Amino acid sequence: MNRRNNSMRQLAVVAALTSLVACSESSSSKAGSEFGGGTTPTPPPTPPTNTFNQQALLANIVDNIITPTYQAFETQAVAQQQAISDYCGLEKDFTTGDDRQPVTNSLTAAQAQWLTTINQWQLAEVMQIGPLTVNSSTLRNNIYSWPVVSTCGVDQDVMFYRAGNINSTPYEITNRTATRRGLDAVEYLIYNESLGVSCTTDKPILATWPDLSDQDKRIARCNFATEVASDIVNSAKTLNQQWSAYGATLKAAGEAGNEFADVHDGVNAVSDALFYVDKMVKDTKIATPLGLFSNECGGVGSVCATEVESQLSAKSVSHLIQNLKAFQQIFTGQGSDSANTIGFDDYLIDVNDKATSDAIIAATAQAISDLEAYQISLGEQLTQDPNVVENTHGKVKAVSDQLKTDFINSLALKLPATSAGDND
Repeated sequence: MNRRNNSMRQLAVVAALTSLVACSESSSSKAGSEFGGGTTPTPPPTPPTNTFNQQALLANIVDNIITPTYQAFETQAVAQQQAISDYCGLEKDFTTGDDRQPVTNSLTAAQAQWLTTINQWQLAEVMQIGPLTVNSSTLRNNIYSWPVVSTCGVDQDVMFYRAGNINSTPYEITNRTATRRGLDAVEYLIYNESLGVSCTTDKPILATWPDLSDQDKRIARCNFATEVASDIVNSAKTLNQQWSAYGATLKAAGEAGNEFADVHDGVNAVSDALFYVDKMVKDTKIATPLGLFSNECGGVGSVCATEVESQLSAKSVSHLIQNLKAFQQIFTGQGSDSANTIGFDDYLIDVNDKATSDAIIAATAQAISDLEAYQISLGEQLTQDPNVVENTHGKVKAVSDQLKTDFINSLALKLPATSAGDND
């Protein structure tokens, strides 16, 4: 798993994701100066002339979809911290010869809570606007850095945390890189059944790891998992605090002094986030392990189950379903308030393009249904019959193709730079 920890390809993926959600880096869906080195810039699209209330759209998405999603994540993060703490308490109290079943049950409960927490986060992954995009997406990466991960880094920080210091400096998780903290680190710490380390080269801090008893290794890992879980809670609180101010700004888009000079710019910021389905769901989560792009197993055509998200828990299919459901929520405006469902589908209907609205809704439902039919994990499916995964890729592609063409054009929105010219 660690072979890809420092790969340039992964860094490029995260850079692409950062660029994808950054409102300042967009390009028109029409070919212009950013395509093939042309010199004549494409004029910005003109918002369609209609009576559609774009501020009402933004208010519904902020108040009834994004805000409840972020708040629910904080709630689940707190529950995750408690579940891991409960497990760790039992692990510390365990004595050789005792019945280990209560410890095992507690660990299973912590794993179940991790799954609930990360699946709530997978909704938020498609809602990367404002606080989750600034400073090269630092806050997002601190919560979840995948696809850039470092299990070797986590192994080292288990021991640094156990020692309480790094080179005589007190250990402070907030000073550590994103790949040593977050939900992906928790997965490694509580799902990894091997008590060995994953580093391929010698690391001084790990020199004494083999000397620890199996019980001491479990305790060291659960102690650090508790610390990581607490850090995630703090990040979730920060997200909600920052979003409270940013959400108000987004709802006031177009008003005097607002960072969004026109309400349509605010709508475009939300539209940019939807393209997570294109670059991350379609390309990174499905196409890369499927071998449609080069991966750590080889060039194009190499199926690579080790590229799948959440390998240890084997829960990547549930993540994909959550991503698509979040897209579905934003597109249709169906959130916590069942009486207010103004979404992009209504906007398309208002500009006389119900066909595109219907097509995106249908394609999204088909992609979700396809994934819900999986009986085995994505990694197992890739190994047993990659054609099934290729079919899934095609269904998600049907959604993203509509996004990159009729959706963008009908609403005169700007295509994110990372999707411009992408016809795969």
